[in-house]
Parts: sequence; structure tokens; C-alpha cells
Amino acid sequence: MIDKLSLWWSGLTIMLGIAILSACARHTTPTPTPEFLIVGYLPEYRPLDPEWGRYLTDIIYFSAGLRPDGELDTGRLSKQTLAALRDMRTTYGTRVFVALGGWERSQHFATIALDPTLRERFAQTLTTYCLDNQLDGVDLDWEFPQNEQENQAYVAMLAAIRRAFAPHSLRVSVALAGWQDLGPELFEAIDRIHVMSYDHQGRHATMAQAIADIEAWTARGAPPEKLVLGVPFYGREIDNPALALSYAQIVSRYHPAPEVDEVEGIYFNGIATIRQKTRYAQDQQLGGIMIWELGQDTRNETSLLRAIYESR
Repeated sequence: MIDKLSLWWSGLTIMLGIAILSACARHTTPTPTPEFLIVGYLPEYRPLDPEWGRYLTDIIYFSAGLRPDGELDTGRLSKQTLAALRDMRTTYGTRVFVALGGWERSQHFATIALDPTLRERFAQTLTTYCLDNQLDGVDLDWEFPQNEQENQAYVAMLAAIRRAFAPHSLRVSVALAGWQDLGPELFEAIDRIHVMSYDHQGRHATMAQAIADIEAWTARGAPPEKLVLGVPFYGREIDNPALALSYAQIVSRYHPAPEVDEVEGIYFNGIATIRQKTRYAQDQQLGGIMIWELGQDTRNETSLLRAIYESR
């Protein structure tokens, strides 16, 4: 009788344990899957296609400038385009950012970054501008700091902006090349790094180069989830990189097959390579893919933006 009772009690204990574990499993909050970003730049000289919002998580309006007094120069930006971008966010949920600087547009970065008073003023100016225009944040593109002092000042500028942004849930990103090293403090000062993995020598944006650029950043200690791999929607002539064609021009002139990346000495990323880079970004648990730039894409089944979206 005692043995039977012991067996019955042991069985009941096991059943109760299983029931409790099952209940806990049902009520455990699952770890959310990180969002895979698809980020596209829209230069002010390109028309906006509202349908891009179907495929993008983020769009960056390029670009505002910096004034030497710590104020913004928004003369290139259109209020109508900003309004249309906000409409895109309402329709599709696409976040809207403004870029600062860029190639041949980086005047006065050093002036502001090296002056602590101007840095703080600039951070407050950016905060007010984002709130007034209902933006989600800014993307900074200083091409390029010239020495270690300017590198450190750039990080200090980014940190000041992030502090000013934090109470308003605004985001700050930075566009950087694979070879740039601003020190480990950078990773706490930004939400993400847009890795400009293009415009290298020769075949300017190969798969191997993309891997090398990402590995260079992770070797410096960059969190993978803060790295967004940049891809080009244009090609460059291998022997004369000053000659560039948009992907749309390449498709119109040469009608390359999806797996082709080179035509008549011009190197670009075709559909197959873009898909491969997207899968690589996912496999490495990167933050996502960044595009320079949206206006260079086609609008049909050859679209690289759609290839990214379908490969994510």
C-alpha cells in the first residue's frame, strides 16, 4: 500500500510540474526579432516616388549643410518634399531622416565639432529642427575628418546630438567608410553606422569588399546590429572611376542578366549580388542594408530595391 501511494504521489508531482512549466512557457514574453532595416537616401535633386515606402523602413533626405555659427543651412531642402515624406510615413510607416553634409558638402564640420559651445548649440538646433518638421532623426556624413583631433571631436559632436535627442526618442546615425576608425566611444554615441561599402579602387563594390568592410568594423568592436551595409545603385568605370552611370542607365543601355555585375568595363551590383549582400547582412545579424541612392533604381522587375525587399 505504501509503495502504491508513493508511486501515485510521484506521478502526481511530475504531472503538476509539467503543467506549471507549460503555463510558464505560454506566458513567457518572446524575445522580439530585431528589425532588419532597408534604408534609402533621397538626394534633393531627385523626385520622390511615394511607392518606395512599400519597401523602405527608413528614408534619408539628402542633404542640409552646417553654418559656422552652429546653425543649419536647409536651403537645398524642399518643404513640399518634407511634407510628402511625412505622408509616406503616414501611409507606410517609413521613418524620415535628414542627412547633414556629404561629399563636397562637409564645410564647417570641423569648426563646430572642435568647439564645445558650438557643438551643444548645434545639437539643440538639430533637436528643434527635427521636432518642428516631425522627423525621426538625422544622419551625419562628414567627408572626412583630417586627423585624430577631428576624429575625437566628431565623436563628441555625435554624443552631444544623441544626448539632446534622447528625451524625444530621436535617432542619430553616421555614414562612414570601411577604413575609418573614430575609436570605441563612437559606438555609444550613435544608433547605427551606415557603412559606405562602395567607391573603392577598381571594381568598386564587390561582395568580397563588403565583407572586408564589415569585418573591419566588427574588429574595432562595433556591435553588428548597429552596422548597416551600404550598397550602390550605380556603376563606375573600372579604369576611369570618375565616369559613373546609374543602375537605371546601365539596364537601359546594356540589359544585363541578373547575375551580371560588369558591362563594357563598368562595374556595378546586379540583382544577384544585391541579393547576396542582403542575405549576408541577415546572416551576420547586421542592422540592415543602406542604399545610395534611390533615384538611380529602375521601376520595374529589374529594381534593386525590390530585390532587397524580397531577399530580407
